[in-house]
Amino acid sequence: MNNAVIVSVFETTGEASGDAPGELAPEMAEELSGQFRVFITNRSIQNAALELSAALTREGEPLVILDACACFDPSRISRCAPHSAGLLHVLRVPVSQSIVETMDEVWSGLCGIQRDLQSRQILVVGLLDRLYDPAILTRDAARTLGGIKARLEHLAVDGFDVTVLCEQQSGSLGSRSHFLSSLCAAADQVSTAALSH
Repeated sequence: MNNAVIVSVFETTGEASGDAPGELAPEMAEELSGQFRVFITNRSIQNAALELSAALTREGEPLVILDACACFDPSRISRCAPHSAGLLHVLRVPVSQSIVETMDEVWSGLCGIQRDLQSRQILVVGLLDRLYDPAILTRDAARTLGGIKARLEHLAVDGFDVTVLCEQQSGSLGSRSHFLSSLCAAADQVSTAALSH
């Protein structure tokens, strides 16, 4: 890790700190109105993720990132977004494991990090993209998507600003082609506009 850049990186372990697994710190949600946004990019998700994280930390507020696509490598952040590096707290979802099998563990980890950091902003990168994996049964992927949507909506209701970044998929997705529109239907705001600093 580059000493000039401090990025908190957490691996999913299934151990969340705090009182109850799966619940975010309630004091963060008092008197706040949250928002659930979806950004769709047709560019590299890695570049879009770094650009979006820089935009979300522009005011100096910390950002908890659920990284399902290995976008937030510390050396890459030090080169591409050094001004926001100290504000990024990354939970990496292992790409070698099925997202369906690890979702509860991932959620517990995210809740623990948020509780420790008291961050109001949450960025979710590539989670939907992982559900397109043909090794996952479509019904399991759809059920997992339903759970993800419910959790993200709940976060927004509780006052958190949740931003989900998805890559525009090309080619035939078959019976999974509705996943993105389903996620967008649950969101308060959807954007396909280009991101800029």
